[in-house]
Amino acid sequence: MIIGFDIGNTNTTLGLYNKEMAPFKTYRYRTERGITSDELGLMVTGFVRNTGYEPEKIKGLALSSVVNEVIEGYKNMSRSFFSCEMYEIDHQSRLSFKINYNNPSELGPDRIVNAEAALREHGGGCIIIDIGTAATFCVLLKDGTFDGGLIAPGIGITINALASNTSRLPRIIFGKPDRLIARDTVNAIKSGFFYGWLSLVEGIIERIKKEYNENFKIIITGGYGSLISGNIPHPCINDPLLTMKGIKYIYDMNI
Repeated sequence: MIIGFDIGNTNTTLGLYNKEMAPFKTYRYRTERGITSDELGLMVTGFVRNTGYEPEKIKGLALSSVVNEVIEGYKNMSRSFFSCEMYEIDHQSRLSFKINYNNPSELGPDRIVNAEAALREHGGGCIIIDIGTAATFCVLLKDGTFDGGLIAPGIGITINALASNTSRLPRIIFGKPDRLIARDTVNAIKSGFFYGWLSLVEGIIERIKKEYNENFKIIITGGYGSLISGNIPHPCINDPLLTMKGIKYIYDMNI
């Protein structure tokens, strides 16, 4: 049994794995940059026990982190509480695909694990869209080459920015409004965000297809993935566990 961590700027997902690529149990919690290794260890071992297992059952740990400040704390937690070296995924990991990027060290581990899982689960020739704190669009060619992508601000962070920087516009929950043209302020904001984001996703997909003259498969993941994938005209695959699967695939290739 192993533990995988997908550490994002806002939230972290912990997954427990047996032999399968998808975790059989997950736990999502807020990413705290100041958390100590002891606090982490107590939380993680408590989760393992609450799942019905003893920490001694854990034979390995891996992380994909876009938050550099917490990595050393996770590594120390792994040594102290599980007597294991934490495996950190990055561009130097053994991968199933080739990276075509000017400086591969700049490529976020989240994009790396997504590409690995997308290639293994769905094959090449796809656009991988991950909508979290940031929204990433990655191009994976048919021959298994990661050919770059785009990064945009995420939905949650833009909702918070609008509410924080205006005096009369409230913070809203992202979701589909009753109608496109709203007649009150809350639904006007909801409509602007919802249809604005659909248009952004649809537009970038079309521009990438035109750039490559290729009819890519569309794979969507991230917290808002189901809302987006269910409302765009493109056939797409919504895989909320894509990142967690990628962590397990890469761990198995490297350990």
